[in-house]
Amino acid sequence: MRWVALAVLVVVVGCGSGSSEPQPVGEKLVGSVAQMATCSDWDKATRAQRIATIHDIRQQINLKDSAVKTPELSDHAAYEVLHNTCKRNFAGSFRLYKLYARATGFAAFADN
Repeated sequence: MRWVALAVLVVVVGCGSGSSEPQPVGEKLVGSVAQMATCSDWDKATRAQRIATIHDIRQQINLKDSAVKTPELSDHAAYEVLHNTCKRNFAGSFRLYKLYARATGFAAFADN
């Protein structure tokens, strides 16, 4: 009887570990891909993975408890900046967070 209970527990725990949400692309460091994701990763990703990557980068650049407030790019503006840069054949090693961070200087003009 114990074995049956253990088997049921393993199955239940195993079923809950999968995630149906798209995952951001790139190498993960300390729970985030923000620092390591490159244009090569972007090019291989689905649209949903790209949006998840933008959210991860935004969360790392715009820290909630920070005294410094960094402008945010909308999903649309960030997608356009990253996509238009990464589609260049020389941009494979560009870091996405650097592209995003530099583009935030123009955030007020991005959606106009």
